[in-house]
Amino acid sequence: MKVGIVGIGNMGSKYVNKFRELRLDYVLIDSDRSKFENFPEDVPKYTDLSKALSKESITHLFVATSPQSHVPVAKLGINEGVNVMVEKPPALDTKSLSEVIELAQKKGVQFAVSEIELLSNSIQNLQKNDGWERGEGFRLNLGKGYINPFYDLAWHDMYIFHYLFGSFRIESIKEESSIVSLDVRNDSIEFSLQVAWLHPYLKRQWHLYSSEEETILNFVEDTIYYGDGRMKERDGVDKLKLMIENFLGNPSSDSSIRAFEILKEFEKISR
Repeated sequence: MKVGIVGIGNMGSKYVNKFRELRLDYVLIDSDRSKFENFPEDVPKYTDLSKALSKESITHLFVATSPQSHVPVAKLGINEGVNVMVEKPPALDTKSLSEVIELAQKKGVQFAVSEIELLSNSIQNLQKNDGWERGEGFRLNLGKGYINPFYDLAWHDMYIFHYLFGSFRIESIKEESSIVSLDVRNDSIEFSLQVAWLHPYLKRQWHLYSSEEETILNFVEDTIYYGDGRMKERDGVDKLKLMIENFLGNPSSDSSIRAFEILKEFEKISR
């Protein structure tokens, strides 16, 4: 088994650190040769992905480039029979994303999208409550992302919502004082979300309400607070390491199907 990482920026470097911990045979791919300077000489390095795929027996490819390049990079890997995982958002429209999904099915490989927060303590150890009727979420970031707060931040909350509650529809979206607010609903729960870049303070939190109590998911501390006073502390699981292990050991395309549904809703409200 040999893995490749495309894009050796902030996120790509984190992947490489986990490859080392897992003692994986890995290949570095980045169009900027200067990104290779801090890596050992014996690690294969390429500025051209096609060349890397032809010369190295890469079985799994992780893509941490800008979102605009996710689709063409993924297609190159999939065409060579390689399982591919991309960072979010995987594409900027449903048409290009569906092309990648269909290509992966045709080639008999798996195409996945990073859903790292599904592996958090806040989600994996959450005691679900069928009585939840309403929720509100906040993803207020100190920094700035690639595209806009909607694609870069709300994406996490949308795949979490889909994972916990199933398909949804976005009812409305508005922007006021640099905060983007959206209302999400399905047959079981309604949910409001606020996201922002360059916010004065960091807040990544969900509040889920039933008629009897409130459950709080704190994604910064990775803890769960229940209305009866119970608290589930951070479990110490390395989310990125586990996500890599899962994709290498049992790759699945479930995340790409969720991503397609999210993009479909995004497109509806952006028309």
